[in-house]
Amino acid sequence: MRVTEKSQRFSAELRLKTPADFDAVFTRRSSAGNGWLVVYAARNDLGVCRLGLVVAKKKIGNAVQRNRWKRRLREVFRTNREKLPRGFDFVVLPQSKMHPGFADLENGLVQLAHRAVRKWKRNHGSAGQPSSGKPSP
Repeated sequence: MRVTEKSQRFSAELRLKTPADFDAVFTRRSSAGNGWLVVYAARNDLGVCRLGLVVAKKKIGNAVQRNRWKRRLREVFRTNREKLPRGFDFVVLPQSKMHPGFADLENGLVQLAHRAVRKWKRNHGSAGQPSSGKPSP
């Protein structure tokens, strides 16, 4: 079956691909996690949300398991993109060899993305500066 609507595709513009993209998220990040996933978020200047995946062999297991996680996470991102905050890059790291149900994965990714973005806004404010009056350590 061919996808006719372009907005439903997981196009190259929606992926974090280069090490510099991932480094930008990891250095300016805010994170949120549950038993299955950890989601890191950082603002981008593109106006769209992008996804990067880090699926570690040590945590997840063999290539079959790692690829299954990646396929499922890409599909969850693709189908729930409109529910995610715009203008942020997300890096998702699975934390368990156990595979949750698809609905649990959908809810988890959306909730964790929103939590990570709230943390990012609280820590960085709208202009990228700390929003609290406290000096940074």
